[in-house]
Amino acid sequence: MLIGISKGLEYLHNGSDPRIIHRDVKCSNILLDKDMNARVCDFGLSKQLVQSDASHVTTVVKGTAGYLDPEYYSTQQLTEKSDVYSFGVVLLELICGREPLCHTGTPDSFNLVLWVR
Repeated sequence: MLIGISKGLEYLHNGSDPRIIHRDVKCSNILLDKDMNARVCDFGLSKQLVQSDASHVTTVVKGTAGYLDPEYYSTQQLTEKSDVYSFGVVLLELICGREPLCHTGTPDSFNLVLWVR
């Protein structure tokens, strides 16, 4: 499943013209077909990178809390790294069996990424 997601993101970032940044990579935006192949879906928040925006797009921050790249959140500069960060959170979810934000337990464990770190 993870290989399918990574291939999908790689295509969006490097194989499509214009390049596309998904902006909302999360478990609920991954579909499985009858053969259990993963497909990235829900492109409602995605952004196209045109040639003039070669390195990043400055935009209002959008996405799902817990999956947002902290650098994108603080600078409002969207890059492919934001999707890679979100993919890492999905990976942690699958490994740990926890949601990215959870308000039970100790305050140190509310955010999955901080808890793993």
